[in-house]
Amino acid sequence: MRAKDVCNDPNLTDEEKWRLIYGTTAVGNLPQYKRNDHEGHCWMPCPYDLRVSDAKTRVMLGLSDTDPLPTKVDHTLNGKAYYMATASQGELGFNCTFENCTHKVNTGQEYFYR
Repeated sequence: MRAKDVCNDPNLTDEEKWRLIYGTTAVGNLPQYKRNDHEGHCWMPCPYDLRVSDAKTRVMLGLSDTDPLPTKVDHTLNGKAYYMATASQGELGFNCTFENCTHKVNTGQEYFYR
């Protein structure tokens, strides 16, 4: 059945049409609909983000178990989540895309992880 025929079939629900056209029951949950809800790689959060566990922050920043943790802030603004993006500073790594990141506020430079 062609997509045009599926869309015009009055006997199918919207969910059934979605499943037949896209092969998933997750209506409205295709990646292209989520491109604008974040910046950077959603799998690479900044260690200064509240969403990151303390253990991951310690590993990414090279802190021991007894070192104090840095102040973390929520890397979300107006419903948009900010993560780290691929960057190069002499070598390939990731930089934080959030303007109000603790590291950027304190140093004036985006946090860079390699």
